[in-house]
Amino acid sequence: MTKAQTSTDRTEGSGLGVAYAMTGVALGSIFVSGILGALFTPQMVTGYYHERIPISALTGWIFDLIAISMLVSAALAGVRARVSDPAPWAMLGLGVGAIWLAVMAVSIFAPLSVFGTDPDQIPVFSGLSAIAGIVLTGILCGFVKTAAFEVAASGADFSTAASTRHDAWSSGDPTAWLRQLAQLRDADVITDAEYQAKKNELLSRI
Repeated sequence: MTKAQTSTDRTEGSGLGVAYAMTGVALGSIFVSGILGALFTPQMVTGYYHERIPISALTGWIFDLIAISMLVSAALAGVRARVSDPAPWAMLGLGVGAIWLAVMAVSIFAPLSVFGTDPDQIPVFSGLSAIAGIVLTGILCGFVKTAAFEVAASGADFSTAASTRHDAWSSGDPTAWLRQLAQLRDADVITDAEYQAKKNELLSRI
């Protein structure tokens, strides 16, 4: 079995149900984190009259939107590449979900930081956890997108090129056929032995 066939087998099969399910898990976790964080994160207490400001409810949605945009970008790359292998999808969905549930837990249960003699009480750890969540989400989405989804997309492109090589020969252009064959070899889609065998077969027909 060639590497092109292996790549095709990995990206085909039972469909993209696992992709949608894991993306849904991640999105649901971000929404739950945002809603519960806005409701239960301690409010900032500041000013002479100790006014209470729901800082998490006012600004938390910004972090949620950034995380969602990162997740959707990575997921769309996987869907376009037709990746049905559950491993990268599980890493993406469960990983992003765990990150934002952890962000929610830190925001709600971390103690307020007290400043000054008045004093002001500010949920510093809530903001730091949201920033850390954005950074970790970006790293995870970028890793899965680069290591799994873009690799699968490249394999699909080379598989398409391999499937059209017969058309090049049928059109009476053996030079183009040889070029495509060399590209497949250089991309490690076919082995050197397979390349040489096909090359010899082609040359024998000229």
